[in-house]
Amino acid sequence: MTTAILFIGGVLFLGQVFSSLFEKTRLPDVLPLMLLGLLIGPVSGWVHPADFGRAGEVFTTLALIVVLFHSGVNFKLLSLRGAMGQGALLATAAFAVICSCVAGLAHGLMGLPWLVALVMGAILADNSTAIIIPLLDKLHMTPKAKTVLFVETNIVGVYSIVFALAFLGAAAKGDSLSARGLALTVLQSGGIGVGLSVIAGMFWMCVLHRVRGLENAISLTFAFVLLVYGLSELAGGDGAIATLVFGILAGNMRLMKRLWLKKFHLPALAFNRAEKSFFEEIEFIFKTLFFVYMGICLRVGSVWPVLGGLALVGVKLLLRAPCVNFCLSAGVSRRDCALLWATCPNGLVSAVLAAMAAQQLPQGGAALQDVISALIFFSVIVTGLMSLRIEKGGLLWAGRFFSRHAGTEPAGPPGAQN
Repeated sequence: MTTAILFIGGVLFLGQVFSSLFEKTRLPDVLPLMLLGLLIGPVSGWVHPADFGRAGEVFTTLALIVVLFHSGVNFKLLSLRGAMGQGALLATAAFAVICSCVAGLAHGLMGLPWLVALVMGAILADNSTAIIIPLLDKLHMTPKAKTVLFVETNIVGVYSIVFALAFLGAAAKGDSLSARGLALTVLQSGGIGVGLSVIAGMFWMCVLHRVRGLENAISLTFAFVLLVYGLSELAGGDGAIATLVFGILAGNMRLMKRLWLKKFHLPALAFNRAEKSFFEEIEFIFKTLFFVYMGICLRVGSVWPVLGGLALVGVKLLLRAPCVNFCLSAGVSRRDCALLWATCPNGLVSAVLAAMAAQQLPQGGAALQDVISALIFFSVIVTGLMSLRIEKGGLLWAGRFFSRHAGTEPAGPPGAQN
């Protein structure tokens, strides 16, 4: 027990060190945390996934709840105005192309059932907001291009969560693949989840000013988020979608009152700084421990998942290129288009969804998690190296590719457009 406590404390301390390094470099903390888990798990054999038992499943679910709620709170609807059209178009096109093509490859080459293959495609199409948004400050791009990337990252994240969970739910229940069946699954589970989250969001923002007067008030919001997830699941809805929508409502209540809820008395229109800091700390703890846990769960007996993850990084970039080329206007330079194309790493949401697939799908779930884990590792490396190379004037062939619809004006030296 003492060793486990020391280990958790050491991991959280290292997580803060790795996070600080990310502020100075382009090396996300995902990589060292996964390597640490790989070292103490499959490589040395000190820890095995079976040691966690049912606690591993509970931890994965809690990580998903925290990530979804915090992502929803940070999803600011008002900030999407600047380049909403291009960002939404790019997100929709890239998700549809990547999800469908990767699902076809996974079904044909890996032999995965169609629903499991679609789960993989939906997870792969995600772009990590936790990596991209901090990286925006370091990328030398025009404000318009940064807005497009911000909008695309947020929207495609919602697409990935909603569709991956819908496909996963249908696959876990053993449903056959049909457009009608999937539509009914999404409408039923999503409708119940959204309806419950709207009621819960309105209720909680009405009573939050009273809750703040209680002892340990901040933790009560976290407890209420868990209740929203659990009640949605018991009601036959999707708890993950309910959690995400609840977070979006809580993070955009000021805007919603100004537009649609002027007649309602809502004293607490937003979380205060202490409440936001609390959820940031909770997400940091879960993210740090989860990526180490993910490294522990990796199976290194076969090289094929590693090669598959590396190959899928190339497939994602290949499929993403024409989407960037045709969805952006001539006002975006070729260099900015190349950076938009290269900046598409997978991260925490992909990892949690893959872990859920491994737990709920006895056939193909473990293989899917292994491939997605390798994909996350390599996509983070490739994004960092390629974005840095493009900014320094390299990869000229990538800039020349984005010439059909993208602007052709010279970008100037790195940093000139900031």
